[in-house]
Amino acid sequence: MEDEHFAEYLEKSLESIFRINSRTAHTLQSNDPSVVKKAIESTLPIKGKHFNELLVQFESNIAPYLNQNRGTNYAAYITGSGNPIGAIAEFIKAYFNQNGLKWNNSPIASELEQLMIRWVSDFCLLDGFKKGVLTSGGSMSNLMALHCALARKIPDREHNGFYSQKPLTVYCSEETHSSIERAMVFLGLGRKYLRKVPVDERFQIRIDLLETVITQDINEGYEPLALVGNAGTTNTGSIDDLEALATIAKKFNLWYHVDGAYGLPARRIPELHGAFEGIELADSIIVNPHKWMYVPFEASCVLVHEIPKAIHFSPNYLMTENADKRWESSEHTIELSKEFRALKIWFTLTYYGVDQLTGFIKQDIELTNYLAEQLQIHGFEVNPNHPLSILCFRYQDTKRSDSEIEVINQRLLLHIETDGRIFLTGTKINGSTYLRTYFGNPSRTRQNVDFMISTIIELLMIELQPE
Repeated sequence: MEDEHFAEYLEKSLESIFRINSRTAHTLQSNDPSVVKKAIESTLPIKGKHFNELLVQFESNIAPYLNQNRGTNYAAYITGSGNPIGAIAEFIKAYFNQNGLKWNNSPIASELEQLMIRWVSDFCLLDGFKKGVLTSGGSMSNLMALHCALARKIPDREHNGFYSQKPLTVYCSEETHSSIERAMVFLGLGRKYLRKVPVDERFQIRIDLLETVITQDINEGYEPLALVGNAGTTNTGSIDDLEALATIAKKFNLWYHVDGAYGLPARRIPELHGAFEGIELADSIIVNPHKWMYVPFEASCVLVHEIPKAIHFSPNYLMTENADKRWESSEHTIELSKEFRALKIWFTLTYYGVDQLTGFIKQDIELTNYLAEQLQIHGFEVNPNHPLSILCFRYQDTKRSDSEIEVINQRLLLHIETDGRIFLTGTKINGSTYLRTYFGNPSRTRQNVDFMISTIIELLMIELQPE
């Protein structure tokens, strides 16, 4: 396709987007894999098609199955809402096709990434965390953080591995995101050596048990490596006692990592700032701009004081002049090819500004509290520990048995997914099924929340009808 057609095709694409958005009232389009597979089933195209025909096929076969993840009735996974300005940045990025595999292959991609590291750090009110990398998401960022812990603990690991090393142990709470366990697998540390410490009634890691577990491991010949704190868990939004964790990490010489992928931007809210006390003592922190900073994903950020160099060699085809004066991301991360993630962060922060984005976060929290109040009025049991914008709740009836209530909540989740007008998820708290919402959309209003509640009640009434 020649460049002169771009303006025409872009205009038609935008028209298509608006048509798609206007013709559906459903957030979740289908929960039947066979339906989706049948809609797109086709053979590899041998001859190309004109753009007009291509767009018609897209609208017919693919668009009907696009979830409205940017919509105000989406309250499921913490993917963030994205924003139109960020989408424009993504188009520009794709058009210019920048690849930050080496500094000289896209100088602006490398330099803007480092500026965005500083901007994200400043947004989260973090002094001293001006180094780091942008990654695809929290899973990759948490893996990078544990890699940094290994680099400090075993400096010669790049050449010798850690085969002669005592088994290395990592500590976190039972509420910590599963990506930490995934990182244990991919780094070769082993899930067996991840210690998941129980939590208290506020879903915070139990400090008393943590110290006991670490001491026991040392006495049994293990080598403690890292401690992971939570600054907003995925399940409930809980925030660990980060200052107490910092004290323990220092006592046992552990790399102290804080997962703030979701919750950390709320540190800008004055009433919540104290909840994150102690995070400034961490060795590494992650935050995902594609979550509560409303940037289109993928955009996650690893923040450190100093990032260790991971790869101390360069193949001949990657040799460059003045390498000592340039930031080479590929020498610090798993990736060589690297997309220009910084651009959409720059567009978002520059367009909206810190004050407006902070206002969005505050609004999400206020609407979550409103949802909790209204659900309680309608007789739902609401988890009282919801400091941020995640809420867990469930149908409750003292006249029914625990097993009956469990089945009703499970089936209610299925009804909501099948209905498709709203989209939320389920989780387990203390072994019981709860419905779970996440609010991270600046377009959401009280009217949207009221619609969500009325839909839940409508589907619950259908479930409660006698057979």
